[in-house]
Amino acid sequence: MNPRHRAHRGDRTAAGTTESYLSGVQAPLARSVAGALVVSAALGASACAARQPPACTRPDLSGCAIEDVSFEGGEVISGDELAERIATAESSHLLGGAFERVPILSIWDALTVEYERFDRFVLERDMARIERYLRARGFYNARARAARVQRTGGPGKEGRVQVRIVVSEGDPVKVASVDLQWRDWTLEKGRDIARPVTEAKNQLKIGERLDEDQYEELKKSLLRVLTDRGFAYATVEGHVDVDLLKNEARVRYTIELGPECTFGKVNLQGLGELPEAPVRTAIGIEEGERFSTAVLADAEQALADFGVFGAVAVKPELAPPGQPRSPVVPVTFSVEPAALRAVRLGGGAEVGSRVEAHLVAGWEDRNFLGGLRRFNIEARPGLVFYPVEFSTLLGNDLKDDFRLLPEIQLRSELRQPGAFERRTAAVLRGSFKLYCPQTGEFCTKPDPPEEKEGESGNAADTPKEESEHSIVGYREYVGSIGLERPFLKSDLNASLLYNVQLNSPFTYNAAPLPVGFGTIFIPYLQATVSYDRRLNRAGKPDRLTPHHGYYVALDAQLAGYLAADTALAKTLVGPTAVNAKRFHDARDIRLQPEFRAYLPVSRRWTLGFRMMTGWLFPTNPDLQYGEASFDPTRCHTSASSEERARCGADLQLMQFRGFFSGGATSNRGYGFNEVGPHARVPSPTATEDTDIEEAPLVPIGGRLLWEASLELRIPLGESFGTVIFADAGDVTRELSLFRSGAQRPHLSAGVGLRYTTPVGPLRFDIGYRVPCLQVFGKCTPGEEGWPEDERVPEALFDVLPIAVNLAIGEAF
Repeated sequence: MNPRHRAHRGDRTAAGTTESYLSGVQAPLARSVAGALVVSAALGASACAARQPPACTRPDLSGCAIEDVSFEGGEVISGDELAERIATAESSHLLGGAFERVPILSIWDALTVEYERFDRFVLERDMARIERYLRARGFYNARARAARVQRTGGPGKEGRVQVRIVVSEGDPVKVASVDLQWRDWTLEKGRDIARPVTEAKNQLKIGERLDEDQYEELKKSLLRVLTDRGFAYATVEGHVDVDLLKNEARVRYTIELGPECTFGKVNLQGLGELPEAPVRTAIGIEEGERFSTAVLADAEQALADFGVFGAVAVKPELAPPGQPRSPVVPVTFSVEPAALRAVRLGGGAEVGSRVEAHLVAGWEDRNFLGGLRRFNIEARPGLVFYPVEFSTLLGNDLKDDFRLLPEIQLRSELRQPGAFERRTAAVLRGSFKLYCPQTGEFCTKPDPPEEKEGESGNAADTPKEESEHSIVGYREYVGSIGLERPFLKSDLNASLLYNVQLNSPFTYNAAPLPVGFGTIFIPYLQATVSYDRRLNRAGKPDRLTPHHGYYVALDAQLAGYLAADTALAKTLVGPTAVNAKRFHDARDIRLQPEFRAYLPVSRRWTLGFRMMTGWLFPTNPDLQYGEASFDPTRCHTSASSEERARCGADLQLMQFRGFFSGGATSNRGYGFNEVGPHARVPSPTATEDTDIEEAPLVPIGGRLLWEASLELRIPLGESFGTVIFADAGDVTRELSLFRSGAQRPHLSAGVGLRYTTPVGPLRFDIGYRVPCLQVFGKCTPGEEGWPEDERVPEALFDVLPIAVNLAIGEAF
């Protein structure tokens, strides 16, 4: 009979210190495709020659490139989980080396491959690491050994090895009991802690496998329960007795409470020129208040939310071990202020559906007029090269149509912390914008009219003089005032704002404004709420490159419903204009929820998902906009003035309140605003005999939007990465996710490259429109029966159904 074995563990934990954005590029290229392929092949050959695997000549195979590392025998702990704990790793190839021997595409693999070298001594230490990790997960009899290290076979695989590791987990050790022992328990001390301590203890389930991480996490939870309720000197000691014959573990936690404590004096260090009063208000700790580490954590987060401190540290001044424990605990907040004032200068450009260049100049003061107020102002002047697009950038057919359209954007924001209560900030924003919006038809050159034949079969005898196209711009004034507040360690953020938006149209050229176009007035109450739990591989918040977690947001707007809206409109545009209906006011409810999720599928790969919908409910009794049955003949010059006015108002209001889709941040298989309802809207200067079928097909916006994206993100070293994605979505004027008639999922799939920059990843995506899944039942765009309100998207090289997108920042 084997002797009875026991393993003892004991430890102790004590309380202590606590866009610039480049839109989708989609156009025929001027260079020869064949020439590009030849150059790419040459580059691929040179790249492959430069990135050959290391030599593999030693008898013990040391230095050989590791092609594959696999695990056998594990039933509970996966091989991927074990691979994260060892130094021996397989070489990293794009998509597992799928492109390594593919012509042209091998460039991608050769430039991104990272070879790992085999080392026998490292592998021996890895065996010990695996056994130690398995014991920490409850497998005390686990064993690991290297079964095989052998060369791989097959062409192109010479000089590489495969490593096979065999793991024997054995029977797990299970928790038999969890007990608590108290050193200084009294009924008076235990009145507030008995229930939460019991609830925390139940996290470690009897009968489950003993896991060191869970054991340590429970010890921390017990300590946090005590320090949150006034016991600043509390300690929790843990002991585990393991019976290897029975594979049982008995867990015991010994708790010492110490005296009940209150907060003493709150000391501030490192403020410098910053005022003390708003900092103390944000901390919100009063002398004599019951001690709590939860209160300290909340105060620390409140200081971080100011955005003026580079570092914040909180230290309760506890008595040293062996000294009398004072029940009054002073607290010291040490801060390191960041730069309080900054000047930003820069510039940018956009080449895609339009070509523009701009400058950026800004100034920020994080202690404006004292009181830790934040004020910033930014100016962005620019020029649009009308009607130049990427496809006509080097063309010579612009002639008299070419114009430089000036644009400018001015915006400012003032934030007052501690409004009403210590974590609520009052916000005042204002902006002015002079620009030509990309939605609609009036900032793009219209399609040339088709030539019609005369009665004799020749060209029409009397050509009509072509009218000048109106280039419509807007002067936009926006003002906002409201409150913002973070909750739950700033993961949950909520705001309530009242916004007033006024858009006054004008033309950049001598052509008149379209009939019905007038001043747009949009007063709306806006409530936003978001909950952000996006984390990186280290478990820290990360909005740029999350590895796991989720994000939920809702933007709700109520436009034109407040009694003060009409009075405000008369103040801004005058009572005469209001009574004469020379302006259009929005009255609607607009909802836009969004959900994002990130799932780690391996130690480095991340699967991302996004779902977003938008709902617009217009309720203006005098002006219905966004109706499902849009009639473009109302915009024709032969229509009555009233009908043309209503048509113009519909187009204008939907331009600012409706939904559009397509582009680098939504459906990457389409160009900007190519997804959604379109209509042939006649030019405002067209003659009465102009055929409606000759009018350009332009996006008119919808009342319902849905978009879904799935993306697999694969890092390739420190700076590069690649993605495989699928996007789908639709925009309709029907208030139904499933439209009447054929469904239009607009499914696209593609790949992309990522390069890490200080301002976010630079991404290059290629989206391919999947045949027969743009409009169900229609496999050829533009074929007979193709929906009249569905635009035929542009094709790359006039052949390929793809779109190319270049942008900074992830799509979601």
